[in-house]
Amino acid sequence: YLSNGLCSLVEDEDRLTKSVIILFNEKSEIQKVTFANTIIRSNKRLTYKQALAFLENDDLEKIKTTKLPPEHQTGSIGKPLHSLQNDELSNLKKYIKDLWLIASKLRDRRFDKGALDLDMNETKIYVDQNGYADKIEKQVNDKSHQLIEEFMLIANEQVAKLLKRERLACIFRVHDKPEEDKLMELKQIMQLHNISCNNLSKPSEMSRLLQKIKNHPQSYALKLNILKSLKQAQYRNISDGHYGLAKHDYTHFTSPIRRYSDLITHRILDAYLFKAKSKSSPPKIDFHYDQEKLESICNHLNIKERNSIDAERESTKVKLLEYFELASKKSKLEVFDAIITDIKDHGLFIELNESQAFGFIHISKIGNDHYYLSSNKRSIIGKRNKDVYNLGDQIKVSVLEVDKFKRQVDFKIAENNKISNPNKFYHNKKPSIYSSAKHLNELRKYRRKSRKKN
Repeated sequence: YLSNGLCSLVEDEDRLTKSVIILFNEKSEIQKVTFANTIIRSNKRLTYKQALAFLENDDLEKIKTTKLPPEHQTGSIGKPLHSLQNDELSNLKKYIKDLWLIASKLRDRRFDKGALDLDMNETKIYVDQNGYADKIEKQVNDKSHQLIEEFMLIANEQVAKLLKRERLACIFRVHDKPEEDKLMELKQIMQLHNISCNNLSKPSEMSRLLQKIKNHPQSYALKLNILKSLKQAQYRNISDGHYGLAKHDYTHFTSPIRRYSDLITHRILDAYLFKAKSKSSPPKIDFHYDQEKLESICNHLNIKERNSIDAERESTKVKLLEYFELASKKSKLEVFDAIITDIKDHGLFIELNESQAFGFIHISKIGNDHYYLSSNKRSIIGKRNKDVYNLGDQIKVSVLEVDKFKRQVDFKIAENNKISNPNKFYHNKKPSIYSSAKHLNELRKYRRKSRKKN
């Protein structure tokens, strides 16, 4: 009730808010910024899928058919789209597209300045009415998410600039530059994957590296390595800049319902707005948050944020195990698309495409053959049937066993798994670890030995 009712922007109801009002010119450049206590009345509350439908479709009838999640999986979203008149839908479409024109330019400009595209596709686990894991869906960072993100970022930035300019004691969100030894380790990992990179201490080079791996078969795993090389963002009572966002001043302001740091920012901004309206000139800012107290609060927030992230990961693991356990008990085993992320002499480590869950296939569950590890340790090869499983290959799998105690899922190769190209060493035309000269030589040696034995 707190997040979807009392404190939320309920459709067609007045809500007290703190607003950052920004005037843009035709080039999406900021002309004026105003901060105020306001009353907002939301014309229409949309899901991300509904917003995306407005951005991608011109046919209003098609937009009306955008499906909504079941009531138990979402909060109040107001009137369904099919109940709106065409003129209402047309206005919504115009407003959303106008907003995207601004947001897209803000986004491009941000990346031009050296911001890192660190967006990771998240996995959302849907539950049934009894609370059991029912469906897993990958959340893609599409235009609808990016539109909201850009306006949130610029609102946070403008609040941080105001508080710094007025020399108010406040909380900032900072992200320090990565350490040199971490960047060296990252460079070595990329070289192992035949990915060249220059001086990664420069944000522009890090941004270029992220672009290179965007369409790589192991994009998710490689991006995780990049994330591990970066320092964690944290709360601090001084504005030390945000490396990942390429912003000099940044704070958290837009989520006071779920983040205590934002609530403190709201209190400080509220005190400023109240004092700024007083007759004294210049206004005297006087409230109980000083630098020493905020430093203590920031330390507390950093610890609790880490705890929150760990708790979220654990809860996701529990629900994933629950989902796969139910899948293993079905009369007809569900088949999942997966990618091979690592190869050992005892089997294959995999990542499921849709859920991004990790699992393992023991070498005995690959097929009716004797498989062995290639000399370069990047393939498993069948002795009789000549099937080859390479690092980065796409395969189909089904659940074999779920061990809740060890919190791991074992898979097996699905019965309908088909290798589209038996000679998988050639499946990538661009030079990479999957089509390297070493890999080709390995295949030729194996074939020569097979001919001699036969």
